[in-house]
This record gives sequence, C-alpha cells and structure tokens, in this order.
Amino acid sequence: MNEIMTREEFLKERNAVCESDAVAGGDDVCKGQDADTAVMTEENGKLSADGITVSEVVVKGRRNRQYAGLILFITAVAGAVVGAVFYGKATVTVPDEMLEGFLEGRIHGGFFGNAAASFISALIWCIVPFLAGLCAVGQPVGALIPAFKGIGVGMTFAALVNTYGANGIPAFAVFVLPSAFIGTVICCYQCRLSVLCSNSVLAVLKGRRETAPHYYKIYLERFAVCCIGCFLLGIADAVITFLFRPIFVI
Repeated sequence: MNEIMTREEFLKERNAVCESDAVAGGDDVCKGQDADTAVMTEENGKLSADGITVSEVVVKGRRNRQYAGLILFITAVAGAVVGAVFYGKATVTVPDEMLEGFLEGRIHGGFFGNAAASFISALIWCIVPFLAGLCAVGQPVGALIPAFKGIGVGMTFAALVNTYGANGIPAFAVFVLPSAFIGTVICCYQCRLSVLCSNSVLAVLKGRRETAPHYYKIYLERFAVCCIGCFLLGIADAVITFLFRPIFVI
C-alpha cells in the first residue's frame, strides 16, 4: 500500500537525512539535489499537488551511494593484497618481538582483556572517519582509511608467515582474520557515512543546501550503531580466541 505524505512532510524528512528527492508538481530539481538523480513515479505518471507517493520514488543517487560501501570494502581488500605482497620490500616491517607479544597476549590473555583490545582497536577505526565526517573537507580521510586498514591486515599476514612459516597461517585465521573482516565491514560503513556527511557540510557552506539539524542526530545514532557493532565484535573475537587458543603454543 502506497504511503502518502504531504509535500512539506516529505521535504522535511528528505532534509533530515540529507537525501535529495523529487518535488511534486513539477520538473524542477530540489535545491542541492545531485545532477545524476532520476525520479520514477507511479504508472500513471501523476502526482497530486498535495501529496507524494513515496513508495514509487526511486532515486538513482541513492543507489549509487549503496555501491559506495562495496567500493570501500574492495579498496580495503586491495590494500590487504598490497600489504601482503610488498611486505618484504617495504621499509616498515613488524618486529618479531611485537608479533610474539601479540600472540602471547592472545593465547595467555584473559577473556575480557582480549575483548577490550579488539573493541578498542575496531573503535579507533570508526572514530577517525566519524570526526572527519564533521569536516567539509573530510572526504579523503573517509575514502582512504579502508585502504590503510587493509594494508595493515596484509602486512600482519605476511609478517606471521615470514616469522612462523606455515604455522602463521592458522594463527592469522584465528587471531586476526575474524576481527579484521568484521571490523573492516563496520569501518567501511562508517567511512561511507563520513563521506556523505562531509559532502552535506560542504554543500551547506557553499549555500547549495539548507542546514538539516536532524541529520546530525541521525549521524550520531548511526555512529552509535557502529560502536555497538565494535563491542559485539570484541566479544565474538574473545570467544573465538578462547575456543581455539589451546591448539597454539609459543
């Protein structure tokens, strides 16, 4: 069943989430709307002057934003490959003492200690893009952070294999890969939000869009969701470590 709302309600909600939609009763593009936005309406192609059929509005720009998270994740995977391949040629390497300390902490550390370490590590990768999203020129930060995170994961894999040989692969699979994968997904989600928020702040400063106070509330709420995801990640990572650490000996 189609959901009908007044034009004022529709525009207010659109501004609250900073997503450009269509204005009923004409072909004019909303102020601040992306140039690549396409609008499809009901089959009869008619909208009343007093209401907008939300379920029939399809915005191309929104679809493009959905691909942004996937692109950021692919960037992280590419960074991991680069970090693993070029580890031996890089001037910065992971010291053996650091790797041994990391594994000892995982194997002999307590449940809550491992959970806290994973939680804090994942949270840092979310705080940085969150703060960058509040800046009008924070887009490069949100776009590059997944790549740097991926490079770190790739270098960790290469360092474990370089130090422990084939035994480094199961150690990576148990102690690094689960938290790295889930943490990268959460990080990419936050980075996508960061880039969108930076674009909105920049548009407001240039006068192309009116300020939408409700959007910042939504931005904070979604960051809170990422924080909860990081907390659950820490718990899950500690559980995996607790279950598999008996098979590892250093």
